Amino acid sequence: MQAAIGEREGVARKPAPDMVHTALAELGKPADTAVYIGDSDVDVMTAKNSGLPCISVLWGFRDKEFLIEHGATNFAEKPEDIVKFFGAVDAGRLIYL
Repeated sequence: MQAAIGEREGVARKPAPDMVHTALAELGKPADTAVYIGDSDVDVMTAKNSGLPCISVLWGFRDKEFLIEHGATNFAEKPEDIVKFFGAVDAGRLIYL
């Protein structure tokens, strides 16, 4: 892990894009090289607010039906599914918040 950003003064919490933008700045990477991975509706909103594609994992906080209702479109049932997604979108870096 190269960057870990949490709530702190001057960095609004999710679903604001602040943490994502801060992480990308610390890594020196543009948004088009990142994918957001999360397990909640707030994560889906954070990805959208950050301009990033989102992979919603199904072993976390919310189930697939709930995530779909809140705009999720890409799903990973197991960690290996995340790797397959990277091949499909040709993403160069992973940002997980």
